[in-house]
Amino acid sequence: MGIGIDKVKKALYSICDVLQEEKEELTEIDSRLGDGDMGISMDKGAAAVREVLDAYQETDISKLLSSCGAAFNRAAPSTLGTLLSFSMLAVAKETGKKPELEEADLVRFPAIIADTIAARGKAKVGDKTILDALVPFAETLEKLSADNVSFAQAWREAAAAAEKGMEGTKGMTAKTGRAKWLDGRNKEYPDGGAVLCVKVVQRLAEPECGEVQGE
Repeated sequence: MGIGIDKVKKALYSICDVLQEEKEELTEIDSRLGDGDMGISMDKGAAAVREVLDAYQETDISKLLSSCGAAFNRAAPSTLGTLLSFSMLAVAKETGKKPELEEADLVRFPAIIADTIAARGKAKVGDKTILDALVPFAETLEKLSADNVSFAQAWREAAAAAEKGMEGTKGMTAKTGRAKWLDGRNKEYPDGGAVLCVKVVQRLAEPECGEVQGE
């Protein structure tokens, strides 16, 4: 089943829900490891994306993603906000002129996002960033899909891999951003970006988001 503009918008609304619902937790984590503004910037970015979604009446998926990425960047010009904006633009470029997405597209997108964040943020797995959750998610989703596991099941197992990766950031010393200057202090806390990644992929795995996955 193809995934058209309505399902894409539903997925984006669900992601916005997570970014805004988790504002306090993200702020708490980031106050110990960063500038303390992650929750606020994600909330502002999500609000800007909601405005785009509410007003968007076209069927061009790529244009929608580009518009959301640009709006997010304007509203949340933080390090993570900028990286997520570039990621949305990369996914938009990959989408091209497709009128609908297929499951194969959704399998590829997490790796595209991870590659964009790694390149733009000059980070890798083990640096205590969102990549510690996102890369295991992307790799697991691709592997299970190649093994002909159903998309819904592959997504759930990939979400579990992301959670394991996020848990692994507890005890890590950050290699990037402000957190690296803490010299290992507060390293018992997970990375906020990794926490956010897990929350998002778990939400998209929930039954009410089934049609987002083409079901």
